Amino acid sequence: MQDQSDVQLLRDYAQDGHEAAFRELVNRHTDLVYSAALRQVNSPDLAGDIAQSVFTDLARKARPMAGQMPEGISLAGWLHRATRYASLNHLRDVRRRLTNERQAMEQLLTDSESGPAWEQIRPVLDEALDSLGDGDREALLLRYFKNQDFRAIGQALGVSDDTAQKRVSRAVERLREFFSKRNVTIGASGLAVLISANAVQSAPAGLAAAISAAALLAGTAVTTSTTAIAVTKTIVVMTALQKALITVTVAALAGTGIYEARQVALLRQQNQTLLQQQSAQIQESQHKRDEATNRLAQLLAEPSRLKSNNDSTELLKLRGELGVMRQQKSDLEQLVFSLRAVAGKNQPEFPTNPIPRASWGFAGYDTPEAAIQSILWAKSSGNEQTWYSGLGTNMVGWLTNYVKGNSEEERTQFLMKQTKDWSGLRILREIPMDNDTMLMQLELNSQADGKTDNHISVEEMRRIDGQWRCVNEYN
Repeated sequence: MQDQSDVQLLRDYAQDGHEAAFRELVNRHTDLVYSAALRQVNSPDLAGDIAQSVFTDLARKARPMAGQMPEGISLAGWLHRATRYASLNHLRDVRRRLTNERQAMEQLLTDSESGPAWEQIRPVLDEALDSLGDGDREALLLRYFKNQDFRAIGQALGVSDDTAQKRVSRAVERLREFFSKRNVTIGASGLAVLISANAVQSAPAGLAAAISAAALLAGTAVTTSTTAIAVTKTIVVMTALQKALITVTVAALAGTGIYEARQVALLRQQNQTLLQQQSAQIQESQHKRDEATNRLAQLLAEPSRLKSNNDSTELLKLRGELGVMRQQKSDLEQLVFSLRAVAGKNQPEFPTNPIPRASWGFAGYDTPEAAIQSILWAKSSGNEQTWYSGLGTNMVGWLTNYVKGNSEEERTQFLMKQTKDWSGLRILREIPMDNDTMLMQLELNSQADGKTDNHISVEEMRRIDGQWRCVNEYN
């Protein structure tokens, strides 16, 4: 998901309701939006409120924006402009802030002969950015606010690396001219250094989680029915106390989510430590088993030789030793089996709530769970090539003969017919075998003629070039 562009993430949220895609957008741009608001309102609390309103507005406008914006474009420019407008609207409503801004401008004019400092540039930096053209502003934001190199900027803007570098230089020069007209004298290189060092501050901990929760709630409300409009109107007329209670509740939920995430991370770390210890024991046991097997083979070859020498006493001795070695081999195999069973029992089981087919969609291949959902969605929707993309080469080889049909349409219909009765999925258990291999026990639900059927299988998932693929299936 981190490799997807801003527009791809926005479309995933707008078209398929993928909240994880929207959270990735919030995490990706919270620092940019928060810092832009903070420069203008000079209050961390107000900057957090403005950042939340900007992402809430993005969630509400996700559907029309996703349909209008070209593929691969960044949302940094749109978010900066939205933050600028939101801050200006707030400043218009608060007379005190307008007075402070005028005083700041007068101070800039008074101290124009001294060397420019960040406090001279900060109050009017966003006004200066807003005066730039869309392309120049986008390039400047990506370079000095998002710390991207010229290759990444060129890809985001659809231009070459050299063109991206020239566009950034032109934008810095126009900013310098803007400040020069306000008696703030500074060179282009000095201005770039000053902006890089001060423009972006880290948002408060938990702010991204709180923003995601509030914005997704607002976005969901807009896309439902007219009931959501009535709820929105009710929220507008809430008392200050009610709004404060809601804010405290959202903060509490965010804190709970952080605590639960830490507990899960701690559990995973403990499981990983246990698995590493058990893996070492398994390897040692397998080594002993291999030695026992080799010794057993040697012993099996000894009787015929000894028979030819008529050495009955040595033969009996070796037979006894052979029995002991066989028992040791059996014990070692039982030990390996029990260690793997213990490793499986130490993994947390997944909830029994099914994942209905209606919620399936393309989730990428960054995790085993996402890869399973993408594979099932691709097969059930008849998308043959996407289905193959989630499988290992060995599975693609024999599944190519499994799919019937001479044309793409016939093969699509075949896959959809094979999966027409599927109704949901449950992930019963995950058993890591090593860092790049995972066994997943699945329950696939189907409904036909009023009857429900459950099919249990174990999928072997393997990380290949950073992406998870299904390499084997055990029914």
